Amino acid sequence: MKIVSTLPYICQDEATYCLFLKDDVLICEIKKPGTKDTEIVELLKDCQSFEVASGQDNKLHILAVSNNNKLNYFFLTGNQAQQMPFITEDAPNYFQLAASPEGQVYYCAQNGTKIIFATLTKEMNWQSHELAFGHQPAPLNLVVDQNHYAHLLVYDLTSLKLSYLPVELNTYHYQQPFTLATKVQLQTNPAFLFDSVQNIHIAWISAQEKLLHYQARLAGGWPVGGWQHPLTLPLDFTAKLMSFSEAYPQAKLWLLDDEQKIHYFKPHETAEKTQSFSAEKFHPVRLAQESKVKIALIPESENATLLDSAKVEIEAHSQIQTSIEEENSPLFLHARRLMAEKKRLEYELSKKEATLAQFRHMLELSQSNVRKQTITLNEKLSDINKKVKELQETNSTLATRCKELEQYHENFLQTKMKLEKTEEVINTQKVELEKLRQELTAALKQKKEQQQKISMLEEELLKKKGVWDTVTSLFQKKTSPKE
Repeated sequence: MKIVSTLPYICQDEATYCLFLKDDVLICEIKKPGTKDTEIVELLKDCQSFEVASGQDNKLHILAVSNNNKLNYFFLTGNQAQQMPFITEDAPNYFQLAASPEGQVYYCAQNGTKIIFATLTKEMNWQSHELAFGHQPAPLNLVVDQNHYAHLLVYDLTSLKLSYLPVELNTYHYQQPFTLATKVQLQTNPAFLFDSVQNIHIAWISAQEKLLHYQARLAGGWPVGGWQHPLTLPLDFTAKLMSFSEAYPQAKLWLLDDEQKIHYFKPHETAEKTQSFSAEKFHPVRLAQESKVKIALIPESENATLLDSAKVEIEAHSQIQTSIEEENSPLFLHARRLMAEKKRLEYELSKKEATLAQFRHMLELSQSNVRKQTITLNEKLSDINKKVKELQETNSTLATRCKELEQYHENFLQTKMKLEKTEEVINTQKVELEKLRQELTAALKQKKEQQQKISMLEEELLKKKGVWDTVTSLFQKKTSPKE
């Protein structure tokens, strides 16, 4: 999808500039008006792609990516090129460079999970701001209008979602993105057109289905303006490049296939299509006109250089060709002037209607935001009421538990009193038991003393019995002889 950033870039201010890659060298050819000489300025060697925006004071701002993936910033005034520092040295995978109708230059790039916007100030400094959007957002197209709104086409490399994102560049506030497709694999870079009456045209090809998709957002409020129903058309070829050509009353779409054939479509008449002849050869270039960059097909010619062919293309789009009959007829010339004035007034009216439609759209968005905020507040109030009810139920449960705790406390005090009385009884019984122990000890002691006395008396009795036995034996001995 990076083929667009390798195409030649052609613009015309005071001079005609043509930037292109030749043998990995970024070259700028400059042709001043009224001369046939071409001046060549070599900007960067080992270059793989570049983006250009035409700023104030006829300065060209150039961001070129070298083969070592470094980003180089130049600005070109006349034939003088000057390299300047930039906010980053590493080139992002996807980035865009665009200018507003007043010449204010803007930079937009992928930065991880965010999109980074940068604005070039009058002091030639870049002021950056990051937008959190999607998972891996890649900016594919960028257009800045006169109301300082950036119209961005973003492709999320992770979720494969294609979205349109409007960003207000004074505050970098972005509105709700509009999802064009989900889980789509793009065959080539989508075509994006912000036309002169602020209609938006977007076309893309889904590689897995080989379907051409088209969707437009018309300027103006309901029921005419807003996003239109998407249109699809099956393709029997593989496109490598696609773009719009602005035409009245509707834009035309062309696709370049692998065989270098051009296929033309009218988006609202998908059945009507034409194809270029095989002998026709075209060179796709980026053509800058009125702060917008479109991809144009320049016919290849052996007798004319690319710069000359592009200059013819620019003049064909910017000037009204006057026929010989018109020059010879004053009445026809007057009618021509009136028609031109009518077109100018219609254009001014369309711009005012577009501005009014934008204000209406902003009002509708504000009303939608108010409704969404009201719904959100009601949902939050409902949640708060639910939580209040839950808290009230919790409070009643806690009050019941508090009463139970008080009852438990009273029961505890009564049990404590009973326990104290029981302890007093136990203490009294302990005292009585101690007295009984003492009395038992005294009784045992007395018993022991009595036993000792009994033992002594038994000993005395035994002693007396022995004496008696002795006396008895002696007496028996004395009486025995007489017999």
